Formats: sequence, structure tokens, C-alpha cells
Amino acid sequence: MKGELVIVAVGDIRSGQEDPVAMFMHTASVLRKADLTIGNLEGPACDRGQPIPGKVEQGSRHLRSVPHVVPALASVGFDAVGLANNHAMDYSADGLLQTMELLEKAGIAHAGGGRNLADARRPSILERDGTKVALLSYTSVFPIAGFAATSNTAGIATVRAVPSFRPSPRVFYEPGSPMITMTAADPMEAQRMAEDIREAKRVADIVVLFMHWGVAGGYGRIVDYQKELGRLAIESGADLIIGHHAHQLLGMEVYKGKVITYSVGDFAFDLWISYFGSESILVKAYVREKAIQKVTFLPVTLDAKRCPHILKMPEGMDVVRKLEKMSEEFSLVLTPEGDEVVIRGTKD
Repeated sequence: MKGELVIVAVGDIRSGQEDPVAMFMHTASVLRKADLTIGNLEGPACDRGQPIPGKVEQGSRHLRSVPHVVPALASVGFDAVGLANNHAMDYSADGLLQTMELLEKAGIAHAGGGRNLADARRPSILERDGTKVALLSYTSVFPIAGFAATSNTAGIATVRAVPSFRPSPRVFYEPGSPMITMTAADPMEAQRMAEDIREAKRVADIVVLFMHWGVAGGYGRIVDYQKELGRLAIESGADLIIGHHAHQLLGMEVYKGKVITYSVGDFAFDLWISYFGSESILVKAYVREKAIQKVTFLPVTLDAKRCPHILKMPEGMDVVRKLEKMSEEFSLVLTPEGDEVVIRGTKD
């Protein structure tokens, strides 16, 4: 439509292949057609740096993409990536800084990682046809040491979540029952994120927030701090929130007329662990008169090589029904229109 801007956003991306472009052969046409295409680059794209100590001992792994994934992303249409995630510093500051250099050389904007804290918190501003779109990227999932940027060290933008525990009501009836875990955002870091969003909104028409959060392999659970941060972000001026980290789909919410996707799933991710899902979505935001007027998604499936394929209707209805079920607490309405699915709240 004339005068319309289309923003496409997808989830986690990682490739160790000789030809990363091949991972996008079934989706490149959609990625290139959008006015702005954004994804989460999970881990650095580098061949520099040493594995950061302590990661394996915390039950995780070191993860990176080949450096030439960056020009591959540019060639299939990516305009920007989020960098704030729990693998961004796996190969120390050297790996992150090489990634940033490669992105800048390829003309891909980035947010969430930086040479210092101010750099990591700074939004990337992308302009199309007079409309300015700000991208911010944060993670609530990261090792305690060595990942968060400081005033004088490279790293990523973080919003900590703080756990607390209480006994299960069954503990006296059935001793040994597991504790109930509750979570809340760190107040200072949450307010810092809110300030960044408000500042981005002062200089841009639209703010897109990438959030790496939640529980990987959490069996569909959206934890308390995710709702807290998502709603705070909307109240502070965010127009669209794209969540990732779970490596599977999670529910969606429309809050104050704005869409929060708690996890859009992996998009192109050539690594598999037993809890990784094969379903994903490609989110499309339609912008007119410098505001998001409609948000839709295309259902996606990942093949055995973890490459994405867009599902046409009615094949995509399994993804739609799954998201409806996962979003029941939010009274979400998902309406297929052609091959796309419109996201609405019940009060829209």
C-alpha cells in the first residue's frame, strides 16, 4: 500500500555453515521485501577471542557464528540485529567487538552491545520515507560476571531479574515438594531500561524493543518478570516487543494496544537441543502516518537442518492454534487474513 512501511522482525539466528545464505533460501524473498528487517544475532560472529571462563560450569555452552554470517545476513535483507543475549560475550569482548566491526562494515545496524555501557544502551535509529524507527536490545539472561557492559568495558545491555522462593502449599503434606520460584525485575535496571525507551521515543517515531528473557526449555511458561518488564516497556513508549531466548514459541499479549511477543522462537539456528522447538513466527508491523497500525505474523517451521520455511494456510493453522492456547491468559484474538495472522486484543 502506498505510504505504508513494513517492519519484519524474527527471532534467534545462528549459523556455523560454510554457506549461511542457504539457511534463508526459503525466506529471503520476504526478508528482502520488507522496508526494515530485524533479527536477534545469538552470540558473536567471530573468529577472535577466547571462551569466557565459567560458562560451562554454569550449565551453558560457548556459542558463536562464523564471521561470514554477517555479509550473508546483509545479502538476504537484514537491516539491523539485536546483540543483547546470553551468548554475546561467549568469546569475550574481542568476539563482541569483532562482531560489531563486521556488522558496521556490512551496513547492518545493531543495538544492545557496545564498547561501553552508554554504547550498549544507545538505540539504533533507522529511517525510511521520513519515519524514524529506534531499535533497543536488552537481555535478562546472562552469566553474573563478564557480560554486562560497564562505563569503561565492552559488553551488553542488561535488565536483571531477581528470583525469590517460597514453599509449595504441598510441602507439609508431601515433604520434599519443590519450592515455588518467583521473579521480579531489578528496580534500578528496569527504570534504566524505561529511561532508554523514553529517550528513544523522543528522537524516533517508533520504538522496537528486542528482549532476551525467560526460561529456555521452560515448557511454555512466561515468568512474572517478563510480564512486568514488557508492560513497563509499553508504558515507557515501546511500540512493539519481540521476545526470544526460549528456543520455542511462547504466548503473546496486546497491552495498551501494543503487541508483546514473549518468544517468537528460533528463526535460523543450526544447533539443536531436545527442548528446541521447530515452530516460529515472522512478525510484520504495518506502519502508516508514523505509527504502527497493524501487527501480523507468518507461521514458520524449521526443517531438519534448522532452516526456516514459511507456512501457507491452512498448513500454518497448527501454529495459530498453539499460540491461541499459549495466550489464553491474555484474551488474545488471532485472525487469519490470507497467509498472515492479525494479532489483536479483545478490546481492540
